[in-house]
Amino acid sequence: MAEVVLNNVSKIYEGKSEVVQNITLKVKDKEFLVLVGPSGCGKTTTLRMIAGLEEITSGEIYIDDKLVNDVPPKDRDIAMVFQNYALYPHMTVLDNMAFGLKLRKINKEDIKERVDIAARILGLESYLNRKPRALSGGQRQRVAVGRAIVRNPKVFLFDEPLSNLDAKLRVQMRTEISKLHKKLEATIIYVTHDQTEAMTMGDRIVVMKDGIVNQIDTPLNIYNHPENLFVAGFIGSPSMNFINGKIIEDGGLKFASEDGSFCLDLKLSDNDILRKYFNNSVVLGIRPEDIYHVADDNLNLQKHRATLEVAEPMGNEIFLYFTICSTQIIARVKAVDKPETGSEIDLFFDLAKLYFFDKNTGKRIS
Repeated sequence: MAEVVLNNVSKIYEGKSEVVQNITLKVKDKEFLVLVGPSGCGKTTTLRMIAGLEEITSGEIYIDDKLVNDVPPKDRDIAMVFQNYALYPHMTVLDNMAFGLKLRKINKEDIKERVDIAARILGLESYLNRKPRALSGGQRQRVAVGRAIVRNPKVFLFDEPLSNLDAKLRVQMRTEISKLHKKLEATIIYVTHDQTEAMTMGDRIVVMKDGIVNQIDTPLNIYNHPENLFVAGFIGSPSMNFINGKIIEDGGLKFASEDGSFCLDLKLSDNDILRKYFNNSVVLGIRPEDIYHVADDNLNLQKHRATLEVAEPMGNEIFLYFTICSTQIIARVKAVDKPETGSEIDLFFDLAKLYFFDKNTGKRIS
């Protein structure tokens, strides 16, 4: 396997603005790196530039320490798995998996050995003589992955491979691809718009927006230490709650919403940092799981009374929706009981789990 390095890589389509802007990143050998972001953020274009399917406008791409800017896709020693499987409908599973090897004039014995190994890894032994139309969506995706495995490439590229599968199959295939990564010790670059896929599969995540990398880090660090408002709101389900307001002095430093109807005390350890924002606009962030509807003496909580608008039972937990300062807020609580919609309830905010962002720049205040 191999490292992949991008140095200030950009892509500009004729007559358009930059769809990818000066991306610099290093994918380590045997790493599972996920590019995640909303549609149109440039993640698939970045993957296609690594594959050689898109020319780069500027910058450098290295695979295994070799500059590949002008190297055609077939000579980059990569294998790509697409969203739509891209299987030949008239060929059997075996022939689909072997096709690329036949083009490279690999001998029949090697082809059979490689296909057998890939089929065994992916549980496809009993499907080798079937054609794609006789397979389920999950089985077709495994065939597409198997076609990549038999090539023994330096780098695997996955372009939203699970988007066409139903929810249950997506969970199953996530697990299978993660197991495959560990078994093959492969270098994998994986593109998705689904932040759950990114969080559960990646060793590191690259969060992109409008062609720009907003943050690169491990899933837990991105979740617990988002660098800006976009990352904080994009990673997490339900997403982080945000309330606009300012820092005030009222018997101690506090956060007050813009209309003054909502106020939270600040931890003493935050005072020196947030005092610089005294009377300036900031954005408060708090994740849904850090708002409770039952007090906990072990936590530093502050109470706020609100009207429950919607309660969504999710099995072992309930999502509670209410409004503060014209902003929808969600609390993710244990399903002890289901509060009455329209009732006034006490909500408890964990003061140790507050995030603050500069309203003008969007950057986290830390």
